Amino acid sequence: MHEGVSAGFLRPLINAYCSLPLHGITAIPGKISGALMVADAIEDAIPLIHGPIGCSYQRKINPFRPYLPFYDTPCTDMNDLDVVYGGEDKLRLGIQETEKRYHPNLIVVITTCASDLIGDDFKAVIEETKGDVGCEVVYTTGDFTEKSKPVGYQDSLYAITDQMICNGIEKEEIAKNEGSVNIITFPIHGAGLKTDEMASVLREMGIKINKVCFDHTRVKDLLDLPMAELTITDYPMAWTKLMKERLDVDHYETVAWDSYKESRNAELLSPYGIEGSTRVFTEIAKRMDKEGEAEEVLERRKSEAKGRLLAVRKGLAGKKVAYTAMGGLHSLEVMLLQDMGMEASVIIYNTLGLERLLSEDAIQEILDMSLEWAKKYGSDPEVLVNPTTEEERKAMKKTGTDLAVLSSLSNAVYELDKAGIRTFNPLEFMLHHQRVGFECPIELAIQLKEALKKPQRRKPLLSMLEYDTRRTNLIPHWAKLADMFVRLREGAIGDKCEV
Repeated sequence: MHEGVSAGFLRPLINAYCSLPLHGITAIPGKISGALMVADAIEDAIPLIHGPIGCSYQRKINPFRPYLPFYDTPCTDMNDLDVVYGGEDKLRLGIQETEKRYHPNLIVVITTCASDLIGDDFKAVIEETKGDVGCEVVYTTGDFTEKSKPVGYQDSLYAITDQMICNGIEKEEIAKNEGSVNIITFPIHGAGLKTDEMASVLREMGIKINKVCFDHTRVKDLLDLPMAELTITDYPMAWTKLMKERLDVDHYETVAWDSYKESRNAELLSPYGIEGSTRVFTEIAKRMDKEGEAEEVLERRKSEAKGRLLAVRKGLAGKKVAYTAMGGLHSLEVMLLQDMGMEASVIIYNTLGLERLLSEDAIQEILDMSLEWAKKYGSDPEVLVNPTTEEERKAMKKTGTDLAVLSSLSNAVYELDKAGIRTFNPLEFMLHHQRVGFECPIELAIQLKEALKKPQRRKPLLSMLEYDTRRTNLIPHWAKLADMFVRLREGAIGDKCEV
């Protein structure tokens, strides 16, 4: 079943990670790995995996980051007998031994397929055992948030909110930190780097910061989250909605998806860059009744940032750039045109895989948004839909492209280098630098100028490999495996995603 344009394209795209090939899906926050990320982001918490030892060891051999393979992953080590007779005794013992060895303030019990299928009563065991240990204990099954994605991340935070933060407390009992907000970012992004400027601007507007998560976050910080009036996230989160229902703490997402559905204004999907950040700060100020204070602060900050950006981006304005169409979802294409003053020469639109998740109208909507942005800023780009590497290279040479900002660069990097076209990795920037604030476009300008100066790369060994003509980051063998894996999973996943 497909969702048409009336339903929009964002939620099915969020669900797209379900159909990634096997080697890709192991690098996203699935049920166990996502829950491990949350436990790892809380300094005085420890995970306890209730299942076979392999479930605990999997992240040792395939970590998100080579330098951080989730060192502490205690496990109940379920075996064949436990599957037959039940694993509740092992869970009870596992909680006690984990508390004795690690002395955490929170144990996050992560269930697995084995313990889920045999029907262990996790809740009863934890309620029984809580009195024997000197810490909080919660459990996450992957089922609390239904289709909210990413599963493990969403579900474990929902479990912590439901079973610990909101447990046994009434909203009338909370000592409010009046006029304050929580700032929440995805643990893998590095919150300390991404929220400093945002917090600085909000404070200057007269808004207090209650808590920033996850940046050296401890259990006490989580318990203090209800003291704020508003929780700010970069992504729709089920647990913030639960905190609104239970404790009357409002929530705000920087990507204005609901407003976009009503207005179809693509600018609402761009929370980054100078104008996108201004929108976000203005909306937060309205929610906190600080519009008057915000106006002067934002005008001054914007003016300073624009002055610095004009100086830094010299040599970029007018440069021709090719990029992957995303409809403004990651805002990089917006910043290239709006903040950098670059000209869109080629827009590359890869729809392979989207056909299973989106209707033709929804797929077209993404491309139309990218074209709308390009034309708004005076560009008339050539559009390529599902091109080969050779077709990309020819189009870029024909249009005089200076820089290629492509989401898939493995083979394209070498081919474009040979053609004298420099490349820029947008994923690297989005993961480690992109954030709400006026410094972000200045950093982007500096990195783009560096990319334009890079010498040509010599990769004789890589150039000898044969790559798939359409999935240019995969060799043909892996491309076939990816297609096979997707087909096997198609019947097991839904097209809709609720957030």
